[in-house]
Amino acid sequence: MDLNSAIRFSVRQVSSELFSAGSIFSVYSLASSFALGFAALAYRRLRRRGRANLRAVARAIFSKNFVMRESVHADLKLFVLSVIFMPAVIGGLVISSNVIAMGVSSVLGKAFGHMGNTSFSDLQIKAISTVVLFLAYEIGYFLDHYLKHRVAFLWELHKLHHTADVLTPLTNFRNHPIDNVIFGYMLATFIGAASGTLHWLFNRPTDMFAVDGKNILFLCFLWTIGHLQHSQFWIPFSGAWGRVILSPAHHQIHHSNDPRHFNRNLGSVLAVWDWMFGTLEIPTEKNPRLTYGVDEKGVDPHSVAGMLLTPMVKSASALWRALVSAPQFFFNARGAAAERMLRRQG
Repeated sequence: MDLNSAIRFSVRQVSSELFSAGSIFSVYSLASSFALGFAALAYRRLRRRGRANLRAVARAIFSKNFVMRESVHADLKLFVLSVIFMPAVIGGLVISSNVIAMGVSSVLGKAFGHMGNTSFSDLQIKAISTVVLFLAYEIGYFLDHYLKHRVAFLWELHKLHHTADVLTPLTNFRNHPIDNVIFGYMLATFIGAASGTLHWLFNRPTDMFAVDGKNILFLCFLWTIGHLQHSQFWIPFSGAWGRVILSPAHHQIHHSNDPRHFNRNLGSVLAVWDWMFGTLEIPTEKNPRLTYGVDEKGVDPHSVAGMLLTPMVKSASALWRALVSAPQFFFNARGAAAERMLRRQG
């Protein structure tokens, strides 16, 4: 591939990401989210002060030097990188998900016999599949995110996402390529298992309500508040809603560099997993003016080396330390178990 062909390919990929209705960064979903977010802030101001000063709302969202921030430039570079290499990654994940689905369906069929005799209509089966696959995505996302905040060598890769010191919708792409692959295979496992179970249950290929292959339930979230999770819009959900749906403010708390907020609000759309596992932090009505980013001495988190090379080196080092210390860990655990047994016998 010559230079011109490479440029045309890159432009096509970016254009597809921007102008496909089902993409996670389409101009349509961005415009929809922005309009709803702006309207929500204007309504809150109207309710508090009796009038909605749109200029004041705009000042609350934008800053004059916003586009000049190094963090935003770094997000843009990773956006282009992600979009160009995404088709190859997605292709591999689709294959993996299909293999897992066929395996699960086959195992269930051999263990319990083939189902398929249900009273559900095609429309009902499609609706059920849409909900089940959405929940499979949500559980896979939460588990992946939970592990990346708890396991040292995974955190060193995921930490790149948290080095953004200003949040924009582009921050959604601020991920290390290896982190993306791990995330993708986690989703492929859960979605593949769910798809295989549905195939066994209804004895037909899994189908769902989708646009450009994206689950319609996820797109409803994306077109409303999804993009606002990485933004300056402080829109909190509290009460019962705050325990079910992760508002933009929920996720902004997740990015906060205040130690009180570390490892909180790890879900994607639903807050129920954080609620169940004790990691939920419900935002306050008033904007606390959070600050973001990760402080690391001697590392420029917005440089190419800081974004792509340093995470790999640190992740490999953390993994090596874990492997070296594993035998001692198991030896100590075995000794502690033996000591407890002797005490009981004594």
